[in-house]
Amino acid sequence: MDKLFALGSCGHNKVFDRISYSILLRLYDVNKKGGTKMKKELMKGRDTFTMAEIKELYQLYLQKDNADYNEQKSIRRKIRKRGFYISDFAKKDMNSTDFEILCNNGKITIIDMNKYVKSDDEAENLNQNNESQSNENQLDKNDNISSKNAEPQDNENFKEGLEPWVDEHSEILILGSFPSDVSLREQAYYQNKSKNSFWKLMHGLFGEGPDSKEFLKKHHIALWDCLAAANREGSLDSNILGGERPNNIQQLLESHPSIRRIVINGKSKAKGYFDRYFSDLYSHIDVKIVSSSSNANSIEFETKLEEWKIILK
Repeated sequence: MDKLFALGSCGHNKVFDRISYSILLRLYDVNKKGGTKMKKELMKGRDTFTMAEIKELYQLYLQKDNADYNEQKSIRRKIRKRGFYISDFAKKDMNSTDFEILCNNGKITIIDMNKYVKSDDEAENLNQNNESQSNENQLDKNDNISSKNAEPQDNENFKEGLEPWVDEHSEILILGSFPSDVSLREQAYYQNKSKNSFWKLMHGLFGEGPDSKEFLKKHHIALWDCLAAANREGSLDSNILGGERPNNIQQLLESHPSIRRIVINGKSKAKGYFDRYFSDLYSHIDVKIVSSSSNANSIEFETKLEEWKIILK
């Protein structure tokens, strides 16, 4: 820590005065032997938040996922007002799944208190005074945001997905996140047709026909989801809380070598799960990502259809 005080006494007092002591603390990680090392570049915001703040930020990201451009700008301002700057953690934009992953990998310190952290100094003090509490709350955070260790038999909302629709002639594998409750009840994909335009998109691409497995097979389309099981109340992906079990996509590809491309249905949740569990596949097969077929996505249908035509290329 001597280096910090040396900076303030080596003729650069004006510079030191303009930089808060708490932000300088972020640049160093004091190890148990008393040494110092550079920890991270100067941040615009904070990396320590209360659980209440994390939940509030997560809800804002859920809103942002399905918002139009102007609404997203407004939501980003709200996120920054809470001390969270995307540029501190990512070079590109961030969605709710990215935020979950960021929390789970420990880059954000969560202090499970019922008050808000008012300043960087307070965040630093809370972080130092509650180190053991913070470690315990890492488990709480995983349970509340995206725990993979929840016991399915203990959760009344545990659900298992569908078998893949695939045959030896399949060439394109379309991956969603997890089936809706209507689809699970009907044991068929994309059955909640009032809230999802998947079949309308398929007919826009391939012409008229039944909303059926046979129609897709005729056009060499296979269907599956990233998740085989999850704890979820209702049908919204945002309600998935723990119990996640990924499908064995790699095995499916190995047993169906005719599949030459994966199309991810959704740039938020489906892509997030694919990145979490199957990122190695990006280097082994052509992967395309399209806007979600869900009607919660505010993109006009004709625009969405043009984007989905990538399947045909």
